[in-house]
Amino acid sequence: MFDELRYRWALRKFLKGHHAARRSYDQTPDEPDPDGTNFSKYSAGKALNFQSTMLDMFRSKYLLDQAVRYHVPIPTKEEDWQLHPYATAPEERYLTAAAAQKLRADIRAEQKADWDYWANRVTLGLALIGSIFGVLAYFNK
Repeated sequence: MFDELRYRWALRKFLKGHHAARRSYDQTPDEPDPDGTNFSKYSAGKALNFQSTMLDMFRSKYLLDQAVRYHVPIPTKEEDWQLHPYATAPEERYLTAAAAQKLRADIRAEQKADWDYWANRVTLGLALIGSIFGVLAYFNK
């Protein structure tokens, strides 16, 4: 539970940075400079792409941690992974959108199965406790 909250807060910080980069890119004028170049738009676009990649890598890392926790198979096909544009090591890959969606669905199915297992056990335990109290109340009359 606390892992999920920590993830949500960190994701919120990432999204604030991404939103700021998007706003900066949108507010940068499209017309070129007097020398015929538009380096400000280019650098704002590059910062936005970098923010998007970092966000995708962060989400992918969280999904992989969840997959390990719930024993869900991690995609191994090469088309399920993208390489960071400025990557220097092969571990800087992240999941594509389709692979992340499939992995997220598999994780949620496993979480639901885990929840159903414990919900049934707790319900059974509460029913047994209620039955015991009912029998004790009947015989105490």
